Amino acid sequence: MRSEIFALIVLVIIALVSFLGIITEINKKYGVEFPAYGGTLREGVIGNPRFMNPVLAQSDADRDIVSLVYTGLFRYDRSGSLMPVLIENLDIAPDGLEYAVTLKEKLFWQDGKKLTVDDIIFTIGLAKNPLVGSPRRPNWEGVEVEKTDERTLKFRLKKAYAPFLENLTLGILPQHVWSKIPPSQMALAELNTDPVGAGPYYIKSVGRDSLGSVISVKLSANKYFVLGRPHIKTIVLQFFQDEDAVIKNLLSGQISAFGATSPKNTADLENLGLKITSIRLRRIIAAFLNPSSQKSLAVSAIRSAINLATDKKRIVDSVLQGRGEVIDGPLPQAISGGINFNPERAKEIITGNKKTISFTLTTAKTPELVKIAELLKEMWMAAGLKVDIKTFAVNDLEQGVIGPRRYDVFLYGEEVVGENPDPFAFWHSSQRTYPGYNIALYANSGVDKSLEEVRVEQDETKRAALYEKIQNEIRNDLPAIFLFSPHYIYTTPQNLGGVDIATINTASDRFSTVHEWYLKRTYVWKIFSN
Repeated sequence: MRSEIFALIVLVIIALVSFLGIITEINKKYGVEFPAYGGTLREGVIGNPRFMNPVLAQSDADRDIVSLVYTGLFRYDRSGSLMPVLIENLDIAPDGLEYAVTLKEKLFWQDGKKLTVDDIIFTIGLAKNPLVGSPRRPNWEGVEVEKTDERTLKFRLKKAYAPFLENLTLGILPQHVWSKIPPSQMALAELNTDPVGAGPYYIKSVGRDSLGSVISVKLSANKYFVLGRPHIKTIVLQFFQDEDAVIKNLLSGQISAFGATSPKNTADLENLGLKITSIRLRRIIAAFLNPSSQKSLAVSAIRSAINLATDKKRIVDSVLQGRGEVIDGPLPQAISGGINFNPERAKEIITGNKKTISFTLTTAKTPELVKIAELLKEMWMAAGLKVDIKTFAVNDLEQGVIGPRRYDVFLYGEEVVGENPDPFAFWHSSQRTYPGYNIALYANSGVDKSLEEVRVEQDETKRAALYEKIQNEIRNDLPAIFLFSPHYIYTTPQNLGGVDIATINTASDRFSTVHEWYLKRTYVWKIFSN
């Protein structure tokens, strides 16, 4: 009798499990998928964070954590456009000199305390303070901020600056936490690795090695986040010294996500069952010509020949495995016409020159840039040029190469940030000497005028026309061989939803919409989903 009862119970359980399985499959087939709360995302990051602080952040590892823990008045949406976060209303004066901001009513820090106008003014004061040494300080020169009442404030600019709203992505610091730290001691404060923010996640715990370096950070969803509690319960960032170490941990299953994946590793990761997403990155890679170092590079015909000898599509296909866009100008947009590649004509121009043209191609000692440099050398030597390659460690570029302008041709990348980028520092003649970044030593009075005008122009149509004018004039002058705009390759688990990112400005911007991502799902029948 007992055995019969036991057998009946087993059959009932099997039937119930089967029934639930059928219902689940029916839900998936006929239901609408909605994000559910839960799950853990484990991501590998190269480098070790030092400043988990929006005012001091310097490295990609710093900025990744800042993007998760803090938020500014604005964040970027999936298309790379600005979206208001802490702001309820924004009024911009017609002359572009005043921005009036009204905050949302219920804003809280991760510790539950209220976020106020005073916190914003406090943060900008720190960013502007020379004793702090913030890399964001130049963004705030000539900007004054004034509290109007408990929810409103005004930004006043000495001179109109169309991309100003990009500044308002700066993460806000809590005054009640940081006010006791002298500005001159800010970089030394323990709070830099024990932050309190108002972003989508808060730090639950920090792992360190025997030397005290941060090797992992565990973050939990912030229930106070103004755009709603994130769907993913926990994010764990693990920090590694190089990509090989990250890939090893991906292959072993210790982590399941990695930003800035090299194209050479994508096939192995896809075979492992991971998802590879290519995201448009607002960055250009170019070979910048220095006519002061090598006089032949000042000759228009020689620059044209170098450009004609450059097979940009081959570079994108072989080095990036097609994950990038060929460009022919200083702004990160695909070429408007056909690919301007004519090696025969390039050789005619070079061989028609009476003197041998030789120069050094300088770049950073990274696998991709070195491979690109080798391809460029091969292409240019086939056209009759004599080319040597010189490489520097990334950390040595600023002092050894960029500052003294010590290069003939410099293979380098520039970030052209935002929907309204400001290429002034890269191409205005006043920026030809360091700390300006006009590394092609370019001078064109017409372009100077357009660069100045586009910074202050408030009308979108007129601003677009100015960008096109800048693009065309620099394209025609060829102060650099513009190569491509790369994609940001993001490796994630297959079940990670909501990561429909089209464009980012910098690597850390991939986390701008992290509150919308999800690992868990629930299904609701369509008749109940409206």
